[in-house]
Amino acid sequence: MSFALLAPLGLAALAALALPLLIHLVRRLELKTTDFAALRWVAERMRPQRRLRFERPWLLLMRLVLLALFALLLARPVWNGDAPPTRVWTVVAPGVALADARAAAGAGDSEWHRLAPGFPRMDETEAPAQIATASLLRELDAQLPPGVALTVVVPETLSGLDGEKPRLSRAVEWRVVPGKMPDRPAVPGKPFHLAVRYAAQSEDSLRYLRAAVVAWNQSGRRHCELDAQPAEAPVAETSDALIWLAPSSSVLNRWLDRGGVALAANHPGNEGEPLWRDATGNVLARTVANGHGRLIALPGALTPDQLPMLLDADFPERLRVVLGDVLSAPTQAQAAAMRPTADAATAGSQASRLHAARPLDAWLALLIAAVFLFERVVATWPRTEREA
Repeated sequence: MSFALLAPLGLAALAALALPLLIHLVRRLELKTTDFAALRWVAERMRPQRRLRFERPWLLLMRLVLLALFALLLARPVWNGDAPPTRVWTVVAPGVALADARAAAGAGDSEWHRLAPGFPRMDETEAPAQIATASLLRELDAQLPPGVALTVVVPETLSGLDGEKPRLSRAVEWRVVPGKMPDRPAVPGKPFHLAVRYAAQSEDSLRYLRAAVVAWNQSGRRHCELDAQPAEAPVAETSDALIWLAPSSSVLNRWLDRGGVALAANHPGNEGEPLWRDATGNVLARTVANGHGRLIALPGALTPDQLPMLLDADFPERLRVVLGDVLSAPTQAQAAAMRPTADAATAGSQASRLHAARPLDAWLALLIAAVFLFERVVATWPRTEREA
């Protein structure tokens, strides 16, 4: 057990102790001297010497103590008691056999729970097969006291992830055993509607776009629906992106004014930031803010001779990205790669010490109130003849 200050700079307020000392000295100097007639016959050298004496020393002492307590309160004192005994929690994810979990975590003194909503004990109801693994780990870390050690037993393949490695406030014993968590069945998302408007001389470029759409749909990630029509046809408001293979017109401008994303061929210029470059560094496409939308400008036609990357195997994916078809993060990964990371190496020990520290602010506030009340009593008490 020990005494500590969380904000020791608060003790700088002790400099205010000089204030009551000065006040009492000034009050002493303001006293009037009354000469008696008999003092005329006393030689000047025989006059009694003055000594430095504070007026009402008990009142001065109370005021000094009061200011010192205020300075101590600003320093935020705490009393460090004995840290609570360390507990150990072991949570088992779905897809792990209990025998494998006990062999991996050992037979130490630990509380065994399932990694499931509510974190039930192992002897309670079975955990559901499909859970939000990453979210449950963060929830468990937030609920456990700082002094609790955590061991997590997981199968080799995890599901229920959210695309980010869990970051916890404590170091975690991460035990991987054979097994696999069943992944959630893929829910078909909203189709991606791609509108293409073309002029007669650009009709040959459609085959490359159709091939890109076929590649998207074969990946099984998100279905794409292609709406390819001549430039005179209006663009449906439900479209997610527009590819313009015709001279600029009011249809394209209205689409951009509404905040849409469009890729336009035969749109030369140096405005905007380079988006695609060839092997020699020449700019193949630029992205330009236009109205409330975004324009991807190609200086030439959408043909292999002017856009060689059109024949690359990764062109469909690159086109998908620039058009804004963002794919959802994967929900399944290898457990070895998803080991949670702690915010600091000493987060657990520091949190344990802070958990054991008891602030003394309330007791100091009561003491300050009592001293202040006593000071007021002394200050207003009638002065005796000796004190006067």
